[in-house]
Amino acid sequence: MTLGILFDLDGTLVTFNFDVQGSRKALLAELAKSGFDTSGLSLTSPTQTVIDAAKAQVAAGSVSVDFERVKRRLYSILDGFELESGKSVAAFPGAKDVLTFLRKKSVKLAVLTNSGRLASSKILERSSLSRFFDFILTRDDVDAMKPRPEGLSQAVSMFALPKESVVYVGDSPYDIMAAKAAGLKVISVATGNYRVERLRSEGADEVVASLEELPRMLGL
Repeated sequence: MTLGILFDLDGTLVTFNFDVQGSRKALLAELAKSGFDTSGLSLTSPTQTVIDAAKAQVAAGSVSVDFERVKRRLYSILDGFELESGKSVAAFPGAKDVLTFLRKKSVKLAVLTNSGRLASSKILERSSLSRFFDFILTRDDVDAMKPRPEGLSQAVSMFALPKESVVYVGDSPYDIMAAKAAGLKVISVATGNYRVERLRSEGADEVVASLEELPRMLGL
């Protein structure tokens, strides 16, 4: 029985307006300016992959810089893009009703997002969703972003539930990859940039067209 649901934020609970390509371009430009080799990275490289590549070059001595300082600069760049995109986001139709229903069923609810604390807080406040969640984990709170599984494992521990009782709900292949790596069931919602067929092909346990289908899918 599902006792805890962990949600992605952008594209899952609220509309997705983030400039992915622009943010990656800015991150790679920042690294190149600091002397990093970005030849093995592209605008399709996951943000965590970009950060991991920079960390590896520092560890190997290829670049003589303070990695944590570089990471803070990269996160600051992401903050800027996220705050800009957050100005126009809104909760998806039915999101509040679904969350209200799940709360009445005594299901524990939380958010895990690759966005930073600054933008996530503003987005949740603007969309009036903050009150539904037991806790919110952003990239500022975890060791690594999705598609790495560390954040999901941390959330399961905070729920204090067995992983068999926790479901992750997201809209992207990264969400699926992270959930699978963490040993969690994943339900994909086709409300972001990916359609039902793509999400199924990536290995989602279930796929729904909207959040309003979630209670039925969970047998609630």
